[in-house]
Amino acid sequence: MTAALMSSQTAAAPAANPFAALFGRVKRIDQQELVAVATTLSGQDPAATQGAAAGIQAASGTAGAANSLAGAQAQQQAQAAAAQQQAQAAAAQQQASAAAQQLQRQQQAQAVQAQQQAALAAQASQAAAAQTTAAANSGVVAVPTSATAPRTTQDYWTKHIAQFAGKYLPDGPAMRPNCGPASVTMALRMIGLDIPGFNGQNSEAVLDKARIIATGKNDITVGTTDAELERLITASGAKWSETTSFPEVTNWVKQGIPVVLSGNPAYGWNSRYTPDQVYPFNGGHWVTVSGYDQATGNYIVNDPLSQIGPIYVSEAELKNYNQAHGNLGIAVFRG
Repeated sequence: MTAALMSSQTAAAPAANPFAALFGRVKRIDQQELVAVATTLSGQDPAATQGAAAGIQAASGTAGAANSLAGAQAQQQAQAAAAQQQAQAAAAQQQASAAAQQLQRQQQAQAVQAQQQAALAAQASQAAAAQTTAAANSGVVAVPTSATAPRTTQDYWTKHIAQFAGKYLPDGPAMRPNCGPASVTMALRMIGLDIPGFNGQNSEAVLDKARIIATGKNDITVGTTDAELERLITASGAKWSETTSFPEVTNWVKQGIPVVLSGNPAYGWNSRYTPDQVYPFNGGHWVTVSGYDQATGNYIVNDPLSQIGPIYVSEAELKNYNQAHGNLGIAVFRG
């Protein structure tokens, strides 16, 4: 029986070790346990037992090598997976950091822009407040949109004053640069006011006082500026508003508001009058545009160079006069 078993085992020796498959299991089987099993199966035959042990050792060695290779491959795969995860995590972190930095830059830029806009708004508000304060202190205000009481014909003659000796300035000099003080005096009288200390007198003293208030001195050799005349208007209790828009000038006059207007009469109406009517002058000048005649479409102008009282000029003449010097108009009215 033993010989037959041995003969059978010898013949089958080249075949695969029957115990090798046991070592492919997940849980490794102890070699001593297998030896005990083999001993029992071989009927206590030492040769069979030794063969079985050898087979067990061979199978165990093959399985161990296989297990070692599989473990190494698994470890490499795990390391590769870990490295990939780390790389992905690092890339994600970099993207998140870049996005956070971009958002921070955008927020900072928006904050700076908001601060700049707030600063500009504050500056504009301060400038507007300063202009309002300056206007309130100086007397300039917006011209009323509603018309003041229209002038009567009598107003234009009774309120006229010339800048040199004649019917409308009996005690005046031969000629002085009094056009500014005279024009403001007429505009004030058109709205019921006058140079402080006077009430309708046609005297050189009126013009001297007006010049002193406007300029701070009585220098009869120089003319007066718009700023000086505006100072005189304010000191006399009136309001004023300045413009360089001719349509605005004509609109004011049509409302019944007198306008002290700069210009050069040589480009306006000089040629239509004789020297004894309106003294011819070619240079910077002030007149008062006192009213508008709807029937003829002409403007009523109280020119300090006139010895015949107010004169009537066309809109074209008035515009040419104004554009020739200064383009300024100063509305005079009560607030």
